[in-house]
Amino acid sequence: MNSSSTTNSANPVNSPENLHFGFWGNLPLSRKILLAFGVLFILTVVIAIVTLWGMNRTTIAYEEALTKGNEIRRISDLLAIDLLQARRAEKNFLLRWKEEGFDTAYANYITTETEDAASTRGPAYIQNITAIREDLKLLAPFGPVAETVSTGDMTRTQYEADIASLSQNVDTYDKNFTALVDTLRKKGYDENTGFEGEFRTAVRDIEAKISGQAGLEQLEITLLQIRRNEKDYLARGGQQYVDNVHTFMAQLKTQIAATDLLEPAVKTELRTQADTYLVAFDALVELDKEIAIHNEELIAAARAVEPLAAKLQSLGEQLAVDSTNEARANNTRTFTISIIVILVVMAISFVLAIALSRQITRPVTSLTNTAEQIASGNFEVQAEMTSADEIGTLAQAFNSMTSRLQQAFKEVADRSRDLATVAEISTRTTTIRDPYQMLATMVHLTQRGFNLYHAHVFTYHKDEDKLEIVACGYKEGDEHEGTHGTAVIPLQQEQSLVARAGRTRKSVIVNDVRSDPGWLPNPLLPDTHAELAVPMIVGDELVGVLDVQADHTDAFTMEDANIQMTLASEIATAYQNALSYERSKEEADLESLVNTIGQKIQRATTLEDTLQTAIRELGSALGASRVSANIQAARVDDITGEN
Repeated sequence: MNSSSTTNSANPVNSPENLHFGFWGNLPLSRKILLAFGVLFILTVVIAIVTLWGMNRTTIAYEEALTKGNEIRRISDLLAIDLLQARRAEKNFLLRWKEEGFDTAYANYITTETEDAASTRGPAYIQNITAIREDLKLLAPFGPVAETVSTGDMTRTQYEADIASLSQNVDTYDKNFTALVDTLRKKGYDENTGFEGEFRTAVRDIEAKISGQAGLEQLEITLLQIRRNEKDYLARGGQQYVDNVHTFMAQLKTQIAATDLLEPAVKTELRTQADTYLVAFDALVELDKEIAIHNEELIAAARAVEPLAAKLQSLGEQLAVDSTNEARANNTRTFTISIIVILVVMAISFVLAIALSRQITRPVTSLTNTAEQIASGNFEVQAEMTSADEIGTLAQAFNSMTSRLQQAFKEVADRSRDLATVAEISTRTTTIRDPYQMLATMVHLTQRGFNLYHAHVFTYHKDEDKLEIVACGYKEGDEHEGTHGTAVIPLQQEQSLVARAGRTRKSVIVNDVRSDPGWLPNPLLPDTHAELAVPMIVGDELVGVLDVQADHTDAFTMEDANIQMTLASEIATAYQNALSYERSKEEADLESLVNTIGQKIQRATTLEDTLQTAIRELGSALGASRVSANIQAARVDDITGEN
């Protein structure tokens, strides 16, 4: 069962340091490569000197690409971003000023508290408009560069005209947006500001004087019609609502003049409020017309700016491509000159490479062949050492590896046989219903399957806290075969490897029991020299202990302990299942016997027959030769309850 592990090292006589391969062969591989590449480095310096001037010209061309075309592209990209930010701030203000309040929206989207003359880019409209104008100033001087574009579709005059058009449209955009914001401020942004606040104040004064007055119901209806058309106009726009407001307001004035329920002074005040309402309402309508005009011009200017900005971006990209192409042309000329020098150097390098490759590839090829033979299963092959360099060291490592692989495969084969034995024992024992017969079969197969000197199984009795031997196995022909030896061991007993395994719930290995003070000798097993005890556990419950012994020292390893733990776990589960099956069978037999006796008693017709049947069946069930019953008649007064 034990698998001794031996390590076979390579023969020191064949180590690289004990062999002689000449000056070149004894050089380390790193020194060989260093010498070869030293020559190549000198040749490379020649190439570097020849190509340096060409690379310098290429670098200058690339720098020009970055300082000309890329600069235009960078600034035009900033221009496009600033324009997008300005439009975003514009749209945020127009969409949210009613919801957030005019002053709050103005502070959030038009300007900021940190704004100054040299404002940096940011989310506010004024910051981005300022940045756009700065971008245009930076783009203006690039007219001479723009006319050099390879496409030929841009002249200096056209470039300058585009910059001027951009500036003009940006000014138009800014002018209209500023006017639009001022117009919205004049229009009013709540019930207390601007023209909207004026006409709403006037109409509330009218409502206060006529609302709830008896006989003025018709005036209230007319005023409600005015308010409804006013709200429809504010929500939807449309001239028809404006006309309706004028019509109903004239009707309201007529009704005010015709009523006798109001004092003359009140009538005069109501007509004045009505005029004030109409003036403010008409002024608001005119402002709405101005807002529409500013909005249209704002959109037109923005749409004119966007294609011009895109045109400048395209110009910058094309100029960068042109400069890059020029740099590539210089690079091609440099490459043509350099390639001639490189070909000469390659010829010299080729000769050096062949010489160096032979020093490396031949032993590597030999090692490859050796590795292929090892992969095919031939672990007897040895690698040839032809030098004292790193490849020679690698060959020595190959030889050491093959020796260790042989030992490793032997250990794997031993473990496979052990696992197969466990599987066979588990298969043959788990089908046995009698728990003690199952344990006896298991320990018998374990002793013979693993070629042990002795094996036995203890079961744990929790109520008495002890381990009791229930099955054992010996080699065939042993004079003590079939005997148990020491039958009971307390779990807390210190001098017992079996008790220690039960207490700790861990495997206990002692490969020289005679030197271990915790070993409990068994006079029936005089040849025991090594012992392995493993606990049999199901879940967290200790079921028993499997103990195996060998007649030689150093017989067991941790791998052996793992194998036996696997077997112990299988057997513990099977043992518990068998006990459960046996208890279930006894309960079922008892229940069946009770039912049978009950049925026979029920068929009796007299008390005497009932007693005889019960006595007879109980005697038969208990296996008794004679059964009698003593029946004492109850006193009448006990039955009736009388004294």
